[in-house]
Amino acid sequence: MEFSFSPLLGILGAAILGGAIGLQRQAAQKPAGFRTHLIVAAASAAFTAMGAHLNDTRIPSYIVVGIGFLGAGAIIRQGTAAHGLTTAASIWMAAAIGLLLGYSNSFGLVTGVLATAITLIALSIPDDGLMRLFHMGRKANVHVVCASGQTALDAIAGIFKAENVAFDSKIVSIVAQGPEETIEVQYSIELAVGRELTTIVQRISALSEVHRVEASEPFFAG
Repeated sequence: MEFSFSPLLGILGAAILGGAIGLQRQAAQKPAGFRTHLIVAAASAAFTAMGAHLNDTRIPSYIVVGIGFLGAGAIIRQGTAAHGLTTAASIWMAAAIGLLLGYSNSFGLVTGVLATAITLIALSIPDDGLMRLFHMGRKANVHVVCASGQTALDAIAGIFKAENVAFDSKIVSIVAQGPEETIEVQYSIELAVGRELTTIVQRISALSEVHRVEASEPFFAG
C-alpha cells in the first residue's frame, strides 16, 4: 500500500538510519563515525525533499556527485594498499538512504530500512568470519631468515606440507655473517579454513636452523 509522510519525518528517519551505520563505524574505530553518517544521510534527505518540492530532478544527481568527492577524501593510499574503501562505501550508502527517505514515500522508507539492515550486517561480520562462511583460504606472507643450505629449506617446506598449506618461496638475499652464511626467504602461503598462522610461525621458529620469522596477512582496511 502506497503512502506518503512529511519531509520532516523523512529527514529524521534518514538521520536515524544513517546514524545507526555511523555508530557501527565509530565502534570499529573508523575515521567517519556517528556524526558524519548522520549528517550525510540527513543532508541528502533534505536536499532530496527540496528537489521534490521544487520539482527539480537535478538536485539528487548533484548529491551523488558531491558524495563521490566526500567518499574519495576518506580513501588513503599507503604504498600499494588503499585504506578507507569500506568507510567511503558506508558514506555512499548513508547518502543513498537519505535520498530514499527524502522522497517521503513508502517505497523509500522500506528500501531505506532494508539497505540499512544489509549494510549493518555486512559491516558487522569480521574478515575471519567471511572467510569461514564462504570457505575461502587466507593468503599471508612469511619472511624467514635461516641458515644457508637445503636442510633448513626442506624443514620449513615439511612444516607447510604437514599443515596442508600451499606455498611459493623466493630467496631474497644471501648474507655472510661470520663463519655462517644465512639466507632470507620470502614465502607466499595460502591458509586453509581453520588453519592459524600463529601455529605455523611457532613451528618454524622452533627449528634450530631458523634465526628469525616474520609473518603478515593482508590488511582489509575500512
